[in-house]
Amino acid sequence: MSMTELTQVRAAVEARFEASVALLRELVQVPSVLGDEEGAQVVVERRLRELGFAVRSVEPDAARLAEIPASGIPLLPYAGRRCLIGELPGAGEGVIALNGHVDVVSPEPVELWSTPPYGAVERDGRLYGRGAVDMKGGIAAMLLAIEAARSLGPLPATVVYQSVIEEEITGNGAIAAQLAGPRADVALIAEPSGGNVTLAGVGVITARITLTGESGHALSSDLRRNPIDEAYHVIGALRELERELNASPDATFADVEHPYLLNVGALHSGDWPSTSPGKAELDVRLGFPVGLAPAEAQARLAATVRAASPNARVEFRGQRAEGYAFDAGTPFVRLLRSCHEELHGVPAIVDTARATTDLRFFRDTFPTAGAACYGPTGARLHGADEYVELASIKDVATVMALVLRRWRPEVGE
Repeated sequence: MSMTELTQVRAAVEARFEASVALLRELVQVPSVLGDEEGAQVVVERRLRELGFAVRSVEPDAARLAEIPASGIPLLPYAGRRCLIGELPGAGEGVIALNGHVDVVSPEPVELWSTPPYGAVERDGRLYGRGAVDMKGGIAAMLLAIEAARSLGPLPATVVYQSVIEEEITGNGAIAAQLAGPRADVALIAEPSGGNVTLAGVGVITARITLTGESGHALSSDLRRNPIDEAYHVIGALRELERELNASPDATFADVEHPYLLNVGALHSGDWPSTSPGKAELDVRLGFPVGLAPAEAQARLAATVRAASPNARVEFRGQRAEGYAFDAGTPFVRLLRSCHEELHGVPAIVDTARATTDLRFFRDTFPTAGAACYGPTGARLHGADEYVELASIKDVATVMALVLRRWRPEVGE
C-alpha cells in the first residue's frame, strides 16, 4: 500500500508545486515584521479558505497571556494583530495541528543584500528574501501538503492550521492559538530543520540593559563615566556567564558544542563624536539549559549585569522561553520518521537546536502525544541573502502529506 500511496502523493505534490512557489513568492514580498503581520495573514487566510478550511481570527489577550508562566513579555499591544485558526474536519477522531509563524525579523542593513530583501528573487533553485526559509517556505510546504493529501480523499483526522504572530520575540501567538482551540493531539511545525526532525531547543531570555553616564563635552571626557565604555564591561561579564552555562550542559545538549549562546543584538548610544553620551542601551539574548527555569536565568543575568555595573537597569522583554525536549520514541514521531525514510530511503536524523521555537508550547503548556519541527532547507536566516531551497519544500510537503493521510489517534498515540 505504502509505495502506491507514496507515488500518488508525490504526483499530487508535483502537480501543485509551481502554484506553491507562487504563494511563497507572494508571502515573501509582504514585509511582515513585528507589528505589521496583517499583510501576510491576509495571504494565508485566503489560501486556507480556498482549501476549504473554516477560519477564525484570534487577537492575543495580553491579560490572559500574563497568567501563563510560559508566555513572553510583549513589546507591542495586540489590538488589530491577529492569529488565524483554520479547521478542516477529518473523517475520524483526533486533531493534528500544523503551526507556522508569519512574522519575520528586520532585513537591515539592506545594503548588504545582493537582491531586494522582499523581492522573492529565484535563482539556481533557490528563492531569496527575508523570511524565505524562516519560515514562509515552511508555510508553503504545509499548505501544499494539506492540498495534496486531501486531493487523494478524506483525511482521517481533523487538521488545525495555526497561523501565528510573534514567534520571533515572545511566542504569544502560538499560546493564543492553542487557547482558542481546538487543542492539538499532535503537532508539526515546518521551521527550517533541513529535513531533520528537531525535537529539542534551549531556553532563551531576552533583555534590554540601560546604562547611564554623564553627558558633556569631550574636552573633559576623562573626568566622567562613559556608558559605552561601561557596556564593554557588561558584555565581558555576560560572556563569562555564557562560559559558565556551557561548562555544565544539560543531558539533551551534552554532545552539542557550546549550546548556550549570548547574542548582543543591538547597541544604541550617543549622537555626536565630541559629546560624551548620557545613556547606552543593549539588547541581549541568552540561551540556557533545559531544566533551568527562565526566572532563574533572568536572575543570573541581572546579577551578572549589576555586578559589572551597579547602576545598570535590566528590563526583561520578549522571550522567557524554557528549554524543551520531546521524546523521539512516541508513535507520532516514529510515523514522521518512517514517512521521511519512505521518501528518502534513509532514516530521518533527530537533532536539537541552539535556539527556541513555538514547539515548546506543545510539551508542558499544552501537552500533546508528540510534536516535532520538520521543515525545508535553506541558509542565512536572520541575515542578508536569506534563501530557501525550493526542492526541499517539495520533499517536506510530500512527507507531511503522508503523515496527514496516515495519522489517527490509534496509530500516532
